[in-house]
Amino acid sequence: MELSTGEISRIKTLENGTQVSTPLTIQIISNIQPFGNQTAGALRYRCMASDGEQSIVMVLPMHLTPLVDEQKICRFTVLKIVRFNFTKKARPNEAPMAFIIVSDAEIVGTATEKLGNPEKSGAAQQPYQQQSFQQAPAQQQSFQQAPAQQQSYQPPQQSFQQAPPQQPHQQQQSYGNSSFMSRVGDTKPNVYGGGMAPVHTGSAPILHPIKDLNPYHSRWTIRARVTQKTGIKSWNKPNSQGRLFSVNLLDDSGEIRATTFTQQVDRLFPMLEAGKVYYISNAQVKMARQQFSTLNNQYELTFDDSTVIEQCQETTGVPQEQYEFVPLANLMKHDKGAIVDVLCVVRGVEDMVEITPRNGPTDRKMIKRDLSVVDKSGYQVRATVWGDDARDFKVPADAIVAFKGMRVGDFGGRTLSLPSIGSLTANPDIPEAHMLRGWYDSAGRNASFQTYESMGGGGGEARTDQIKTMAAVRDENVGGGDRAEYFSVKGTIVFVRSTTLAYPGCASPDCSKKVIEDASTGQWRCEKCERSFASPEYRYIFSVNVSDETGQNWLQCFNEVGEQLLGCSANEMIRLQQTDEAAFNQRIADATFQEFLFRCRAKSETFNDNTRVRISVVTMAKVDYVVEAHRLNKLIEAFSM
Repeated sequence: MELSTGEISRIKTLENGTQVSTPLTIQIISNIQPFGNQTAGALRYRCMASDGEQSIVMVLPMHLTPLVDEQKICRFTVLKIVRFNFTKKARPNEAPMAFIIVSDAEIVGTATEKLGNPEKSGAAQQPYQQQSFQQAPAQQQSFQQAPAQQQSYQPPQQSFQQAPPQQPHQQQQSYGNSSFMSRVGDTKPNVYGGGMAPVHTGSAPILHPIKDLNPYHSRWTIRARVTQKTGIKSWNKPNSQGRLFSVNLLDDSGEIRATTFTQQVDRLFPMLEAGKVYYISNAQVKMARQQFSTLNNQYELTFDDSTVIEQCQETTGVPQEQYEFVPLANLMKHDKGAIVDVLCVVRGVEDMVEITPRNGPTDRKMIKRDLSVVDKSGYQVRATVWGDDARDFKVPADAIVAFKGMRVGDFGGRTLSLPSIGSLTANPDIPEAHMLRGWYDSAGRNASFQTYESMGGGGGEARTDQIKTMAAVRDENVGGGDRAEYFSVKGTIVFVRSTTLAYPGCASPDCSKKVIEDASTGQWRCEKCERSFASPEYRYIFSVNVSDETGQNWLQCFNEVGEQLLGCSANEMIRLQQTDEAAFNQRIADATFQEFLFRCRAKSETFNDNTRVRISVVTMAKVDYVVEAHRLNKLIEAFSM
């Protein structure tokens, strides 16, 4: 088997951070050792590798980790390294430690012993020629040949889970006290002032694809398009304060988010414009904080004072915004909190309103605007935009809008909300938008659409096309899976559990937490608001037994539904319970043996190691018997066909 004899000696003469794409055939000659954070999904392996004459430390990429675990890559395995980065680590009073950080490799075979006679240090090193690897004569060693067709292992496309942001030295163990991340002989570029980014002149630099960026390689240049740019945001905490803004960067290999903090905001904010292409280098690569990003990348960039940004006039080959559109009819397949891209038609735009966050301080205000959107799948959904997007929303009705990074909600079924890390583009020039426009102008404008919830009118009228019987709810195990399910049921209330009808809640208008009475003062204390009140604001929470022709079930009712059913507030019912038992019992009796159409949410819950499905009422409405007759008639016609 031929190794690339003598090439490790020449590799060691390269500059720190050099990227090499010429193939190199070497053999693993040591046990393979793990390092990194396994729980954060950053486990990698390192080992000693040989070209038959000299050896060097080699770090394997994460996508080869499963092959190491399966012993397909082990000691004496011969690898063809397709692409790697060379890194040096300076050490006090010692020669620099050299590493190669592998980006891609192929398995050639596994020998039964070490090939050649490698030494850790060789003779005088020759100048490195990247384009000509000299192959050694075939060595007479025994090995197990790999299959004739070599397999190239590429990184799998997957969504990486959120890991705590860590500096590279916190993510890995090192030989001695050294770290893989160190710049040797680096000098910072001249820092230019604020304003537009300078235009790159001269020959194009050697480019590094975004998908290959990692914390172990510090010298790189990417060419990327800014697909999204946030405004400047401020934070003020007891232990820190500052400003930041972020951009999403895209090339033909992938996307990555980049964030600029306090000191560099004024310098870099005017340089970057959405839609333009830039050369970017000298930024920090860190583990991504997925709660602040919608991109499928385990890493993110941080711009600092050494970051260089130059505008690129040659934009050929740099793609525009990338989308993975989800039809509105498929939103039920995505859990609450999932991030999706949506291409839709804006059917209606409501006025901008100012609200107080439910769980935030009372003096904090938020601006929102609700939209009614539809698509070719035949569904209509409520979408909400916030802040500047709501204030500056100038998109007319019947316009096509592409939303990137919409968050799925489950209020009343399914809703959409555009977080600050998302973006919207009106009438995008993409094929999918042109097709949607053609469909809407020809057929969609006058079409009828299904909804996940009632969009106005009817006082909480539930959808009739999803009505189930109690037997169907039981037999289909509705809500028994991992996520909540919504359905409608028509039934009669046969019993109201009135022993525990309400709980004492906080009297603040934007808080519904339970309060506790202080026996020493007689005051009711809310731990969330850190306030005390003379009396609580009672809120309904009780169960009703609902029956239809096939069976019965317990449904849980909350405050709004309770007020609709009992005809008064929870405070009034508690007062009647304490002072006028006859009137209290009459209210309960009036609520029974009435037929309603219930919109329900079913979810499996575990308490004290016992798992059961809890069904709660989202909305309820009196049965419209004309509508119900038409529904039953359609069912009869369907059975008779």
